[in-house]
Amino acid sequence: MQNTKIKILHQSENEIVVFKPAGIATQLSNDIKGSSLENILKKQLGVNDLFFPHRLDRVTSGLLLIAFNKEAIAFYGEEVKTTHFEKYYIAQVEDHTKNIRSLIGTHKRYLKIEGNVNTVVQSGGKTSFLDILKIQPSLKNKNNYNILIRLITGRKHQIRVMLADLGIPLCDDHLYNKKAGSMNRLRNNFYLESIILKFKDMDENYHTIYSSPEHLQYQN
Repeated sequence: MQNTKIKILHQSENEIVVFKPAGIATQLSNDIKGSSLENILKKQLGVNDLFFPHRLDRVTSGLLLIAFNKEAIAFYGEEVKTTHFEKYYIAQVEDHTKNIRSLIGTHKRYLKIEGNVNTVVQSGGKTSFLDILKIQPSLKNKNNYNILIRLITGRKHQIRVMLADLGIPLCDDHLYNKKAGSMNRLRNNFYLESIILKFKDMDENYHTIYSSPEHLQYQN
């Protein structure tokens, strides 16, 4: 990871949008080896401080907005709670329901952290929402599906735990897919990517960033 160069898709004096590869932690409390995205970027950009209004799991790839100063983190910390800050993902899932297309629409769950995982509970958890916008068969595996998601709230492992609860867990997700198993730990088919980020900046300008040109098809 020491020689990893992070792709930058947008940059201003207040914020930056980068593509985080899968397998790199956004931040680490003890990062002696400097392997986190935070430390790689600090070295790459030659800066001392970076601030994170949202994060991606280690196993998730895609777009991440990072603030350069305290004024920016205060601004974007509030923006992520509004409709001005939109996050879209693609996930590759297995269909354990046999009626996957019926799941298109908005879903609500209550989530509670237990140890290193998030759990769906009936009450006492944090209210969590996501929209399933589009479902199509995977080109790589006819038994799997790619789904387009708009993440409305941002909880730890939210997409992974909610999709599992809906009966469409991510392929090879050893934490939330009961059929994956620990021996098949995040291999081959695991895919969760933040593909589109829409936000309003501190100068009231609106931006839409795509992780790759192929995702322009999801303009809305």
